Amino acid sequence: MDRFTTLEQIELLQALVNKGVSPARASVVLKRPKQAVQSKAREIGTPFPDSRLVKAARQARELSGPDVAMGRRRASHQHVLRGEAGSLIRARAVNRCART
Repeated sequence: MDRFTTLEQIELLQALVNKGVSPARASVVLKRPKQAVQSKAREIGTPFPDSRLVKAARQARELSGPDVAMGRRRASHQHVLRGEAGSLIRARAVNRCART
């Protein structure tokens, strides 16, 4: 059941790897375990990129955005609102919404 049986599946796996899809997402698309997808990708000569390199590249792209160049911090899910700083940020967000 965990074997890649058709040429279509192998071609789809190659396309997913070349597109930059993660092993977890490819496993969902192919309805195979993540380990089986990674092993088959290595076996056919198109391994998934190292997850640490993918993460570093994503962070570099996020940091090179236009907001950073202008000296602003980008809003993301990692910024947790706490204490007075949180209420200040919420107040700015409310003011921004009121202006539009």
